[in-house]
Amino acid sequence: MKSIFILALVAVVSPFVINKKDQKKEYVCMPCGRDCDHDTYDRPGTCSSCGMALVEKSTVKFKDLSFEQVCARLKANPKAVLLDVRTPGEFEGTSDAPSYGHFKNAININVEDLPRRMDEISKYKDQEVLVYCSHSHRSPRATYLLSTNGFKNVNNVAGGVSSITEAQKSCFKGNFVEHEE
Repeated sequence: MKSIFILALVAVVSPFVINKKDQKKEYVCMPCGRDCDHDTYDRPGTCSSCGMALVEKSTVKFKDLSFEQVCARLKANPKAVLLDVRTPGEFEGTSDAPSYGHFKNAININVEDLPRRMDEISKYKDQEVLVYCSHSHRSPRATYLLSTNGFKNVNNVAGGVSSITEAQKSCFKGNFVEHEE
């Protein structure tokens, strides 16, 4: 009787138990802030839209935050680290590219330099890190790199500083530096 019960239990439960080897992995574009971030693929390779490497979807774990959410986060945690991943010229407002301003006390590391400069910011691995750029095309990639390199609480600022409104700037009183255009 006991063996019949066990067989019946196995028959009922086994369809719900998925063997990890049988799971199909899904791949997505390494986050680039474009629509192709939402496309899924069944094997590794390169994104057909933007050319970024495809990564396992399960490794993309960060959130996109609106400026309203960033404002609330900074009020709740004034020690949150702001990471600007634009070029130094964009950050300082000295390049020909539009700058849009930057947050005071932000750390500026160009996304292209981030992999080799990871040691510089490793002391922030356990702190909240908010990553931004101008249009949110570089910051998702930087956020992904940080989150897959041991940073525990890292989020992307959606839209980048080009999308910040005057009303939102007022929330950051004294914490946002506007550049002359």
